[in-house]
Amino acid sequence: MNKRIKLYSFGDFDRSGKVRWTAEELGYEIEESRLSAPQQREDEYRSLNPYVQIPTVELEGKILVESTAIAVILAQRHPEYGLIPEARDSREKFWQFLSIAGSTLEQLTVNYFVSKSGIIDAAWTDLVGEPIAERLQVFADSMPQDGFICGDFTLADICAAYPLRIAVQAGLLPPGNGLSAYMNRLKERPAAIAAKFFN
Repeated sequence: MNKRIKLYSFGDFDRSGKVRWTAEELGYEIEESRLSAPQQREDEYRSLNPYVQIPTVELEGKILVESTAIAVILAQRHPEYGLIPEARDSREKFWQFLSIAGSTLEQLTVNYFVSKSGIIDAAWTDLVGEPIAERLQVFADSMPQDGFICGDFTLADICAAYPLRIAVQAGLLPPGNGLSAYMNRLKERPAAIAAKFFN
């Protein structure tokens, strides 16, 4: 099986980080093409990803879009790495946390951050700030004091780390709120370091 992907991204900080970290955990060789913000709307990139979003991955002649879906596809190709748990109880918890991170939290957290940064309309800050902060705190409080979400490290941890990292940076979560031990365990993973996920 070919273990090489071409990854289209803006940089280390965007959603491509989830894909990059997953690929590093699985031992993939990553060829990366960095785009500037207007480039994803040009015809050349639009032909790869008509949603004009980042990231996009080329894998064995196929085009993959949507960061969480790409990460799941990669993890499913290599069950021997255990990024998707096999045990039923762990697997049910895995899918629940993956969905909360990717659906309930990620987009609103990103919208808050880019609004606060002046990239999109500042109205988003007021619209989503309070409800997303409350949800993020519930999520942060559910992170384990020891180990990882499903016991062993899985893709759920990678996907949880993305909105949690942005939330701390944006001030939606206080940095010393009991989350530090969990986040430090993630930061120590060689694949996370190689992916520059926390840079």
